[in-house]
Amino acid sequence: MTDEERRLGLEIYRQLSYGEPVSKSRLAEALEVATPGVDDLLGHPNLKCLTYADNEGRIIGFGGLAVREMPHRFRVDGRTLYTWCAWDSLFIPGILGLEAEVESPAPGSTARVRLRVAPDEVKHVEPRSAVMSFLLPSAQTFQADVLKAMASFCHYIFFFPDPEMAAAWTSSHPDTTVISVPDAFELGRQMVAARWRRAL
Repeated sequence: MTDEERRLGLEIYRQLSYGEPVSKSRLAEALEVATPGVDDLLGHPNLKCLTYADNEGRIIGFGGLAVREMPHRFRVDGRTLYTWCAWDSLFIPGILGLEAEVESPAPGSTARVRLRVAPDEVKHVEPRSAVMSFLLPSAQTFQADVLKAMASFCHYIFFFPDPEMAAAWTSSHPDTTVISVPDAFELGRQMVAARWRRAL
């Protein structure tokens, strides 16, 4: 990812965190570039695969963060946003520099996991026994087509209230595993450092 792509990506995250769709003209103004330049960058593969827009061309989702309702609730500064999957809620606070209150449903259950996630740590998990499912990097999905894998990635990433429920779910979903919340947070921290840190 280039420095220009990083700058634009982080500005999209920042503007989405206000809870409203983001226009390309607002991005151009914030970055002090022409709107066609923003259009061009958004067409780059590194950003295109992370970006979702509405019918008016406004960005409503980017890199795991969304302003339209999704199952994983993500509250920052009193504003309700959403994440694409459970893991997103662990690393996006580090990108935004904001603490988040997270509420996430376990698949096939009425159980919910609640967390308070700061940029540098997970401060609270309820229940304390909660864990997360994860897609193994060696999964055939990744080997076949990385972009398609990213599109389906979130179908495998959930919080569970306890390891037993998670193990039952992963046993019927090949190429998935169970990891602890602290380990998932650390994986996210490393990903952010590799992808975004130079522009943060």
